[in-house]
Amino acid sequence: MMSTPFRSHKSKRTSRSHKKKTDRGLPPLRIAVLGPTGQCGSCIVDELLYRGHDVVGVSRNPPEAWKEGENSAHRGVYESVAVDVRDEGMLRDVFSSGFDAIVCAFAPGIRDLKSVYENGVEGHGRVKRALLRSSHSGSFIVIGAGSLHTMNRRQLVDETGFAYSWWYIWPDEHFNYMRVRARAHGNFFFSLFIAGFRWARNNVEHPGWFSWLFRPIAWTYLFLAKRKLTSPQTRSLITSTRTALTMWEGVREKKWTFLSPPGQLRDQGVRTGRYKIFIDSEEDPAVEAVDGAIYNEDLAVAVADEIEGPRMTFLHWSVVGRVGLAAW
Repeated sequence: MMSTPFRSHKSKRTSRSHKKKTDRGLPPLRIAVLGPTGQCGSCIVDELLYRGHDVVGVSRNPPEAWKEGENSAHRGVYESVAVDVRDEGMLRDVFSSGFDAIVCAFAPGIRDLKSVYENGVEGHGRVKRALLRSSHSGSFIVIGAGSLHTMNRRQLVDETGFAYSWWYIWPDEHFNYMRVRARAHGNFFFSLFIAGFRWARNNVEHPGWFSWLFRPIAWTYLFLAKRKLTSPQTRSLITSTRTALTMWEGVREKKWTFLSPPGQLRDQGVRTGRYKIFIDSEEDPAVEAVDGAIYNEDLAVAVADEIEGPRMTFLHWSVVGRVGLAAW
């Protein structure tokens, strides 16, 4: 059990002795996942448990038990510890609990866009300070978007017109994915906004016999969408995670690595177990990743592989895989 003063919750169905090796013949590791219920974090927990590792979900309100998967016979032990990211002392104690690796999939809530940047930067800053003051000596993997460099050697978030210019070149398949997932998360108006953007873009770029009748409406929609998508508040989630990378660059006291998803990240996809790694820097941009895509399930495979055999220590990297194998 954890040597901290906090109550942890162990999944009843997955609690069992871990004397045996994982399905890859490795000794099971004990891994903390900060932000276990998010889009990336949940897939990472699934992958680690599937491989037979022990996982501790760390967040303000983590699930006490993890849902059963198709491969539950190979799953490790899941526990949870409730910690507010604003409490540095508690974070430090949790990080000092003897983990082999820690994954930071933290992201601030986005209900109030005015506070996203502050909460994101403050949160990542507290995570960093807590880790540096902890006794953790294993790997520390940070997941954060918007930091990849383009062919212009500028980070994606700094490109002219971001995020409007980024949205504008998305394929219809990705718009369909974004629309469906937004609605599934209960964000009906955002789903409508995405559908409207796709229609307006296609009206302008792929005119038909009668599209000119609606062209003024399409141009007006795109004009208003550009104002929204390029506003500092809309960009704040991406700019705050970019700042997280800046926080870690140059640090050598802990074995960190920073993984940025490619330009298109989709969940509820297919786990192929295949991906290609791209190391990113200003001098040698990972352009293929900026233009690439991957399912969250395969991004989680890359994270688990890095935990089992670290190769990206002190590096900023991304992974690209196949998409379009399921509904999107």
